Amino acid sequence: MSLNLKGLFLVAGAVLCALGAFPAAASDFWSPRTAALGGSGHAGPLLNDAIYLNPSYVSLLPTYGISGNYFNYSGAGSDPGPAGHGFNFSIQDGRSELFQAGVGYTNRPDTSILNIGASKSLVQRTGVGVGGKFIFPKGTSKMLSDATFSFTGVPSDFVQLSFIVDNLVESADEKALGFYREFILGTKVNLNKLLLLYFDPHLVPDDPQTSDFGYELGLEIPTFQDLFLRAGTYRAANVAFANVRGHGYTLGVGWIAPRLSLDYGFVRNIDPASFNGHLFGATVYF
Repeated sequence: MSLNLKGLFLVAGAVLCALGAFPAAASDFWSPRTAALGGSGHAGPLLNDAIYLNPSYVSLLPTYGISGNYFNYSGAGSDPGPAGHGFNFSIQDGRSELFQAGVGYTNRPDTSILNIGASKSLVQRTGVGVGGKFIFPKGTSKMLSDATFSFTGVPSDFVQLSFIVDNLVESADEKALGFYREFILGTKVNLNKLLLLYFDPHLVPDDPQTSDFGYELGLEIPTFQDLFLRAGTYRAANVAFANVRGHGYTLGVGWIAPRLSLDYGFVRNIDPASFNGHLFGATVYF
């Protein structure tokens, strides 16, 4: 498994270089856990979520992970809102000695995206991550590419911090599809393993549809050591599965067994469009 994954990542890296892309993607996909936390969790993504939220964190997750997810959403209330469904599949290798990496494919109603992320821990309890994304808009023959840079530091067991810059290139074609450059500061606070708080403020300077400042805020409560209750809210955040930047609140639950993680997330977007989203996922890790 390790050799096969390394070969996959080397081939993907060669493709990146050939296309002239910088080396990952931060929030192009919300897993059920990410969704349940209101889009937050950049400073402490769980398992394969690191590919999308913060590739630098892969170095701090010494596991192999294979993940599959399904999502659907539809309008709520008097406002019909957007509707659609899609799926995601990813593989992550956090145990390789040279560097740690992951690759994920997401099929959304508007586009398909291939995300590749790689990371290395240069100093203990830190990680630096880079990666590339390839965007295939539906109904066209175009392929767009962009990049993400991220850094994570864990100064103590109480707090974790990360900094991410997504969509470094931000071409005109990408902006037309909603892929704007975004600066994200991720924070995670661990209150004696009884309560986990996530607060991720962000800036999107060039998006004309929203104010520059927004945030994702999440709360996670471990119960019985393997069951997690989650809730969150977000403002001017990229609701990735629906390609909408909006405001709303979220709920969810997750169960972690020795080699299996099962998660569900519910999203209620309020503005600018009203819709409900349901996300289901499973990850096998070892």
